[in-house]
Amino acid sequence: MAEISRKELKQRINKKEYDRIYLIYGEEKMYVKADTDYLVTKLMGKQPPDFNYHTFSKDYTLDEIAVAVQVAPFVSEYNCVKVSDLDFNSLNKDDMEQFTAIMKNVPDTTVLIITMPTLLQEPKKLGANFTKVLNYCKKNGTACAINRETDISLARQIVKWADSRSIKIEQADAYKLQEYVGDDLYAIKNELDKLCNYVGDGGLITGEHIELLVSKRLEANIFHLTDAIVAGNSAKAFQILDTLFYNRAEPNEIINIIGMAYVDFYRARVGAECAVPMKQIAEEFGYGKRAFVLKNAVAKVRRISTDNLRESLREIVDATSKLRSVSVNGRVLVEMLTAKLILLATDGGKP
Repeated sequence: MAEISRKELKQRINKKEYDRIYLIYGEEKMYVKADTDYLVTKLMGKQPPDFNYHTFSKDYTLDEIAVAVQVAPFVSEYNCVKVSDLDFNSLNKDDMEQFTAIMKNVPDTTVLIITMPTLLQEPKKLGANFTKVLNYCKKNGTACAINRETDISLARQIVKWADSRSIKIEQADAYKLQEYVGDDLYAIKNELDKLCNYVGDGGLITGEHIELLVSKRLEANIFHLTDAIVAGNSAKAFQILDTLFYNRAEPNEIINIIGMAYVDFYRARVGAECAVPMKQIAEEFGYGKRAFVLKNAVAKVRRISTDNLRESLREIVDATSKLRSVSVNGRVLVEMLTAKLILLATDGGKP
């Protein structure tokens, strides 16, 4: 059986089409937890009986899981075993052989749920052990990866959450909230709850409320810093820098994200000069959902010469090199880089 979507998972649960083994994982931890809880509730009821519901989340052994899996149902139709956040990469060869044996010997009356509600996993670095478990579950049970929502679906979800509390938010402001907070649903929900409590029942969340109450994620703040730099707004740029350092942002992180933005600027500029469509550039460099940044980049740096963009990139590389190779004051280095980039953006640097 192939890996299924979140929608398919819920449809099968609602139809009571249960498998003996489930693997529920992915980047969107809020939904991983919610769907795992939903499956448990449908299987065992709102108050699962202790005798036939076994949960393992920390300080457990594989032997304990093996015993729990073999328990026969007593006061319910199924025996349910939930294993949370097992770090498969930490298991040695013998451990993996034991866990594989556990999966192969799950009785028809038991449902084994392997879930990852908090353990962070990079989709491209899941590891050989996890891949073995994933492939087994695909073939012999159900595997469901719940990854990040698209920007559009996230914005719709924000609007839906607000509406459930009789509060309105325009989709454009939902996008703004997402831009400030990032794409983690737990963080978005926390900030939205704060906004809903502020405006009260029947209220309207506006962009001004978001500016006032929502803490911008670090990456968004650095991109706003870059916008101020290319606009030649030194007062705003150094004000944002003060905020970043107050929030303990690392100098290398600031320089890296500034560098990412300038690479976007340069690609967009050279593409425009060579009459290459932005869509083609986005495809060739793997921008995916971020393709819009190239279009925005063209407008942001229209007043900066191509030579000065190249010189700006050289300054960024030089600052990165100094930060890694010599003993320097990181904050001073970032401030000096910011000043040089502003000069180049206002045509005050090298021609």
